[in-house]
Amino acid sequence: MNAVSIFTVDQAKLTSLALLGTACLTCSKIPDELKRCPICRAVSYCSNACQIGDLESHMKTCSLLTVVPMLLPLDDRRYIFERRKIPYDLEIDISIICRGDIGTMKMLLPTIGGELTSIHCDLVNYKPRCAVCLCSADDKRALEGPEYPHLLHCSECRAAFACSEQHRAQYLNEHCQQLERNESFTECEMNKRAFEDSLEIVTRGWTLSETLWFPVRHKSEYAPLPSSWTEWFADPSNLCPPSSSAALNRVRTKQLSIPMTILYGMEQFDREAGDLPLLSSRTELEIAVVGAWEYELLFGGLTVFEEILHCLPSLRRVTLHFVGPDVASKFVGPNGEDRETLEWLPCALCKEKGVEILHTIHPTLFHNYAEECIAKAATGDGPAFQWPDIAVTFNSGMGLAVGMKSGWSPTLEMLAKNGVPTICTSFLEREAEEDDNFLRRHHCNMVFRFHKNPWRSEAVTKMLQTRKGFFSYNNFVQGFRGWTDRRYFPRWDVRNMLARGSRD
Repeated sequence: MNAVSIFTVDQAKLTSLALLGTACLTCSKIPDELKRCPICRAVSYCSNACQIGDLESHMKTCSLLTVVPMLLPLDDRRYIFERRKIPYDLEIDISIICRGDIGTMKMLLPTIGGELTSIHCDLVNYKPRCAVCLCSADDKRALEGPEYPHLLHCSECRAAFACSEQHRAQYLNEHCQQLERNESFTECEMNKRAFEDSLEIVTRGWTLSETLWFPVRHKSEYAPLPSSWTEWFADPSNLCPPSSSAALNRVRTKQLSIPMTILYGMEQFDREAGDLPLLSSRTELEIAVVGAWEYELLFGGLTVFEEILHCLPSLRRVTLHFVGPDVASKFVGPNGEDRETLEWLPCALCKEKGVEILHTIHPTLFHNYAEECIAKAATGDGPAFQWPDIAVTFNSGMGLAVGMKSGWSPTLEMLAKNGVPTICTSFLEREAEEDDNFLRRHHCNMVFRFHKNPWRSEAVTKMLQTRKGFFSYNNFVQGFRGWTDRRYFPRWDVRNMLARGSRD
């Protein structure tokens, strides 16, 4: 869902408001009056100096930001925005428009000596839209005439928009007074916090490596997790460095949410099932990251999983299997070189203790990976296959993405049949609900129902191509183990039976 980060390669580039055109694109300052680019009208500057300093870079983007949005035929635009559909239904149309604009940019950029970057994608995906009707300024110019200036923005957060005074008045109470769903802040307050986080990172010049969290400390004995990030960061041993700011801590939860969610899920399973090895006595742990993609690897590689070793002092080895057709094992370094994400540089205490993290990568669906391993073991071409101690799917959207369901069904049935405790996380509550329904249709035995994850990322991100809303990584969590109906015959068993029959 979220293809946008404040990090491009290893550098913090733009704040949230700079992308929206309500802060200076170059320095993120907010003067009394911003100077909008007179051609594209999409970006703003605080001074002539900042505009001139960005001129060479912006020239390759400006013409595209002007021309590409106008390529959508007027009849199509009228069909989308004059049907009076509710905003939620419009989101699908907006998503299609944005994908089309990005595709056109990718095709045209080489002709002017450029290439598609995350900045281009950000400017398209986060284009300001009216919170009531979802029209952008480009849509209004196409529908009403080129003289339309720009959307009105909230004077407080500068990140909520309306296409007219009427729509601003209609949306004002919801924006400023109503709490966001499952949150303790209004949309206006959350917009402010998102800007504060991104501004601190950009102004301090923090790079990706500097915001990663690598403390050197081990717990002498296992202790259950505290109840929240607030309690966790109150422990001085969890601060690295000790002077870490609240904003930096929030940013680091995007990375830390990975191991903490795994530990939290394991605690839930241990509490509900008495036949699992206790966390306090485990010496080895094998984890399958199912449906793995860049999220699990680009925020610290294997080092992010070291916190599991830190929190479970009896562990000597963690083995990770990253399984998924979209798993990413490399990223581009600051000098353009390929860098391996799966490098583990143990902290001094881990090195002294002699513990280890092992890993394998399998760019395929989990059930195909397991079947291949089982088949090789049967013919003597590989070792005996061991089911993982725990599996985890991070933000998979398995229940919402129709095209993905056929791939997830045999995987879920295989994990359930073999009693693998499986943690599932979701960006949004509606995704968690759909995932829950999907798991129940496969007769998965829900050990703990979906709920707000206390170890979700606190670096909330504005929803793409929507009227409002935020999401965070691992926002909701649920877990299953085994089946509710032992008579259920999984479809992947049927498929294998038919395949064996055809060979015979």
